[in-house]
Amino acid sequence: MPQGEKTVTDSEIVQWMREAPEPAFTTAEIAEKFDMTAEGMRGRLEALQDGKHVYRKKPTSRTVIWWTDSGHDGSALSA
Repeated sequence: MPQGEKTVTDSEIVQWMREAPEPAFTTAEIAEKFDMTAEGMRGRLEALQDGKHVYRKKPTSRTVIWWTDSGHDGSALSA
């Protein structure tokens, strides 16, 4: 798995989340899709959350689920 170098853009992450049939995802599911570590993806998702591009909920002490606003197409994101 790539370490340190961005191999996927923020727009690609958000777009994939919008287009997937599931409404929400775990960090591990998203990381697996983009061949990244869960830790690396968590950092990316937290940055996207700060920008209000994705949202999260922590239903249990060990689980975080992520989703995006279905009306957001990710076009305002930079690489």
